[in-house]
Amino acid sequence: MKKSLFATTIALAAFAFAADANARTYIFAAGVLGHPYWTAAYQGFDYAAKKFGVEIKRVGPQDWNPPAQAAGVEESIAKHPDGIIAVLWDASSIPPIKKAMAAGIPVVVIEANLPDSGAMAFIGLDNYQSGVTTAKEFIKVGGNTGKVVALGNWGASNTDAKFQGFSDYLKANSKWEILGKVDDKGEANAAIEAAKSALNTYKDMTGIVGLDSDSGAGVGTAAAELGMDVSKMTIVVNDRQDAVLDFINKGVIKATIMNKTALEAYMAIELLEAYNDNNVGLAGVPISDDNKAAGVISMPENVFMGAQVVDKDNVKYFLPKK
Repeated sequence: MKKSLFATTIALAAFAFAADANARTYIFAAGVLGHPYWTAAYQGFDYAAKKFGVEIKRVGPQDWNPPAQAAGVEESIAKHPDGIIAVLWDASSIPPIKKAMAAGIPVVVIEANLPDSGAMAFIGLDNYQSGVTTAKEFIKVGGNTGKVVALGNWGASNTDAKFQGFSDYLKANSKWEILGKVDDKGEANAAIEAAKSALNTYKDMTGIVGLDSDSGAGVGTAAAELGMDVSKMTIVVNDRQDAVLDFINKGVIKATIMNKTALEAYMAIELLEAYNDNNVGLAGVPISDDNKAAGVISMPENVFMGAQVVDKDNVKYFLPKK
């Protein structure tokens, strides 16, 4: 998940409102905020707001705009929140994250991370391992040999890591050949056109892997518009969109590998609350005589969600309620 064609805006909007006017306030400073990928994360934030009695706001662009996303983190500092939740698809937000930390505002990164982020913790997938999980599922449903084309929004840190894990595992444990990579830009219309290009170009491919949140919907929609029956192809994608779940239900896509985005959002607030609440006392755990003076961060550096496989056997539990 990376890009979208929504008009760029920086909008600070209350996500959930706490009844207590003195409740702690957290800001989710990210990008492509209108993308359906974030629906489950917003549900997780809403659940956390109710559980902990906090206010959660969001700030950032509606489209893919790294400078605007970094500006959202920067703007959040001036609002003096009790914590910031950020995303690192690229390095543009690292300087304001470090600035926030220097100002005493704890920052937790979710979804995608980079080395030397400056944040207190990362919560999300081990994206390389998620790529390995994708490859294992691909071999499970498609057998040990064939020719596959990869779709993704190349350049996004999480997608690139997934592809590396996928290709490494496939090479070491199967005879599958990766014919090529097609950039679908992580945007709905671009993903459809990229999938059409792949279907028309690679006539001998027997499988498709999609590694961002628009890849799966793009493949299913492209096949329908081209009038192609791809049900016999091995198609395994990533992330949870309603269209992807529907294509799994119809047998077009074999499986999707999804992050537990609701859980990563909830746990970001849970960790920040534990850090800020003296009664919970995470900040004061006696790792040293004085954690702050010693430069000790009493928070786990990485919390990995583990990927969830959704296929025809369990998809009914993930389909949107009517």
